[in-house]
Amino acid sequence: MAITSVAKPQTLSWDDFDVAPDRILDPGDGTLVDAFTRFDFDLQDLPARKIGHEFALADPNVITITPNAQVFANVLQTDGLLSHEQLHYDVGIVTARALAKELTHMRAPTLAALKTAIRDCCHLHLKTRAGLIQRRYDKDTNHGAIAQYQKVWKNSMAGCLSNDRADHLLGWWL
Repeated sequence: MAITSVAKPQTLSWDDFDVAPDRILDPGDGTLVDAFTRFDFDLQDLPARKIGHEFALADPNVITITPNAQVFANVLQTDGLLSHEQLHYDVGIVTARALAKELTHMRAPTLAALKTAIRDCCHLHLKTRAGLIQRRYDKDTNHGAIAQYQKVWKNSMAGCLSNDRADHLLGWWL
């Protein structure tokens, strides 16, 4: 068995977005945006297991990724905007997958050390690395306005999603 990740849903629809009354500033770069997609994650809180003299996460275990998305009132909900937001969500999916691989092999000498390592690993993948990728994606595509770069990112993400062994996206570590 292993630690795995699952996205619920896998593909976003406008029904997955909360409607906000006004546009807000993107916390990544301070620009006004029409929609904003983040992701939440949940790692099952199962008892650790002992392997020899070390502790490891329960196996099997699942990391669940869910959308945390907003679209702002009076914004035209286009396929292009949804496609741009989907890639933001996909970043959560692929970084969770990389996290799951690392957690599968994680061992620690004590339960406290295991908890610390898990917390640090989750932060590295789902906050630091995902955050860097999100900011670069928005910068390269000007929040989806530059079609050429949007296509480059979408093609690269499609390759990453289809390869369970992918550990980077356009040179960025997952």
